[in-house]
Amino acid sequence: MSIDLKYNKQKKILTIKAQGYLSVESFETVTLALLSSDEYCHDVDTIWDIRDMHFDNIDMTFLKQLNKVQKKYAERRGEARIAIFSNSKLAVPIVKLFMIISKNLSQKYNVFTSVEEAELWLQQNSLRN
Repeated sequence: MSIDLKYNKQKKILTIKAQGYLSVESFETVTLALLSSDEYCHDVDTIWDIRDMHFDNIDMTFLKQLNKVQKKYAERRGEARIAIFSNSKLAVPIVKLFMIISKNLSQKYNVFTSVEEAELWLQQNSLRN
């Protein structure tokens, strides 16, 4: 799994690009990296670019494990908005299931098929920018 983080200071958006197979451990590692950065706030609005991610290892058990990691750090993430971007037909229903599992968290999620839509959603709904 390869995960790259890139912060756009002008837009105040962190983009996380994931490639390959996501693991629960790599998800937690990225979350900790995000929370330990001096470049942006813990509640930074985020785009997860998962166009190059594989999904054949993801099932309900895996999604529940990711949610457990989310809950562990949810308070520190505050009311961050997370836009998940993928053009894969397989990814969209998996992401929507992930969003349902995560609905009780203070973070807000939405799924998009273009990065422009994702950025627009984050910018339109931003009360902090």
